[in-house]
Amino acid sequence: MGVYSSSFVMEPTSEMAVANISHPTKPNWITAHAISTELSIAEVERLWLRFQQMGANSDGLLTLEALTSPKLSSDVFVKNILKYFKSSDGNISFESFLRALKWSESQELPLKAKAIFQMLNNGNPIPKDIFQKILSRIYSDQNEDEIRRITNIFFNAVDTSNKGQIDESGFVKSVLGLPRPQTQSILNFHILSEPMRENVHKNLPEFSSQAAFYTPSPLVQQIPSDSILGEVAEKIHRKDWALVANRLGFFSEDIDRICLNNPGNTYKQAYQVLLNWKAREGENAKASTLERTLRNAGMVEASLLLAP
Repeated sequence: MGVYSSSFVMEPTSEMAVANISHPTKPNWITAHAISTELSIAEVERLWLRFQQMGANSDGLLTLEALTSPKLSSDVFVKNILKYFKSSDGNISFESFLRALKWSESQELPLKAKAIFQMLNNGNPIPKDIFQKILSRIYSDQNEDEIRRITNIFFNAVDTSNKGQIDESGFVKSVLGLPRPQTQSILNFHILSEPMRENVHKNLPEFSSQAAFYTPSPLVQQIPSDSILGEVAEKIHRKDWALVANRLGFFSEDIDRICLNNPGNTYKQAYQVLLNWKAREGENAKASTLERTLRNAGMVEASLLLAP
């Protein structure tokens, strides 16, 4: 995969392993990729359809020819995004595509904001004229005066040192300074839409990347154990666990009380919230509810602990 900046890197692929065991013509094509990328069968099937629609060849690759076609190269944003998917030979494998979208789904807001910045001007600081051109492409229905007005407002708020350009730290700071719920909603990316995921949970008990080898227990219908909640707390306590608490129905005074009872220990604070939620909900404290809450809060890695 490509490197967005020195501060973060998309996880490496194991494309050779998949290439050695599967091919689009083989029945294990979907399963092999699900196991390799730790995505579900349903997610891989949906993304395989999208990958084919983009122009993948019979070997399951987006070649240079496909990537330079008008469909994938006429939009500068699409072109900038796809260049980070390429391997050393210039092609994009299906596994690279899967891992990139899994990354997009699972990362926290600061890292997503950095990734967006890297794609706007190839990671370089953004001068006012370039930013104005970017806005012109995004808001193609606005006239030049309105685009200039919006640009000036943005630069006045972000370019506080009056350098005439926006660097990565300033861009990320401005994104994180926006109202959290709206920003989370905009930057959240789900491989499966909520209705599709709910339908999979309901109708496909084999929903798992290991589906070809075993049938998992219906965890999503169970009340999660304290040990599972401990694992979830471990995943979220260094992040915005208060957002999860809020979405589970806890108010700021509840969160403050938990923090006072567990001073300086974010793991215990997050774990206590989850235990309190479980005690409050009783028989309704389903793993499926917590999984959905975590996913909608952008904590996909933690939600996978509860996925069926």
